Amino acid sequence: MLVARLLKAKGRSPRLGFFLHIPFPPADIFLKIPWRRELVDALLDFDLIGFQTLRDRRNFFDVVKRLHPGAARKGRGEIVTLTLAGETTRLGVFPISIDFAAFADRARDPGVRQTAKDIRQAFDNRFLLFGADRLDYTKGVPQRLDALQTALTSYPELRGKVCLIQVLVPSREEVPQYRAMKEDIERMVGEINGRWSQPGWVPVHFVYRNLPHEELVAYYEASDMALVTPLRDGMNLVAKEYAACNVAETGILCLSEFAGAAMELHRHAVMVNPFDVVGVAEAIRDGAAMDLAQRRRRMRAIRAIIRRHDIFQWVDAFLDAAFSTHLGDFPRQGLGAWADPEADPDAGQGPPWDTTDRVA
Repeated sequence: MLVARLLKAKGRSPRLGFFLHIPFPPADIFLKIPWRRELVDALLDFDLIGFQTLRDRRNFFDVVKRLHPGAARKGRGEIVTLTLAGETTRLGVFPISIDFAAFADRARDPGVRQTAKDIRQAFDNRFLLFGADRLDYTKGVPQRLDALQTALTSYPELRGKVCLIQVLVPSREEVPQYRAMKEDIERMVGEINGRWSQPGWVPVHFVYRNLPHEELVAYYEASDMALVTPLRDGMNLVAKEYAACNVAETGILCLSEFAGAAMELHRHAVMVNPFDVVGVAEAIRDGAAMDLAQRRRRMRAIRAIIRRHDIFQWVDAFLDAAFSTHLGDFPRQGLGAWADPEADPDAGQGPPWDTTDRVA
């Protein structure tokens, strides 16, 4: 974050861009930081600051206005210009993405497809829920397990029909709080399996390790519904990877309102509040009952968005914004699937979205 300032202090002034891959917090939270002004002023030394979502950019500008009331914003859409004391910085929205074609091609590989088929056969072609997360308190894994417990308690028709494959990637195991979190998750898995297991059916298949890429893609392809339910996330590329690998276009993406990916995909994903375990349980029930035509319609739309806005478009957009002499040179993408908040202040900023009619 201090690179631009340090280079300028040495008399060097190349054009510099900074991309923030994590959420930028609301002003009421950020302003509690004792060195808030130093951080913001250091960022403003960059020529371009990129954010994942419109909401993150709005939060940043709100902080700048609180610290520097004379700051002004000009423009609308993906790129705006912030002016302060005669200096300008571009603020852009660049939702990061994946190499869609590479994931889709890997999912079509005969070996991967056979592995996916074997996975489904191992689970007797039940309705497969899938979660893949790094061990971290932001990922909402305990809440997801609570939701599954609630679903099995409230909807007896799901017993014996659904299985959750939960992959947890080891992280920060030397930190006591993370070790305790892992133990809590393992305890919850044991409680769910101990309560509901039947001969030939165990509701939760728990994997605590890194999966090889081909195996992960096979799980993506085999699963009927991905549970991407972080409590907060800058983007969450698991949502996009799952959709790219769903070449049959029959999968369902259950997505947290608080994942950055929701800004692009909320019109077609099954949206949930991850703190609402009853709501997530209802989404699991609705997903298991969703007809094939609706599943295909939703997944086809999600994949079209990600295919159009892939990682290569992200790189081009960021570099164009950083090095174009005039904002008019920047190729407008129409903001993809999200609205322009300058045209509609209530659009594109984030939840709450209407999740009462999840399968309409």
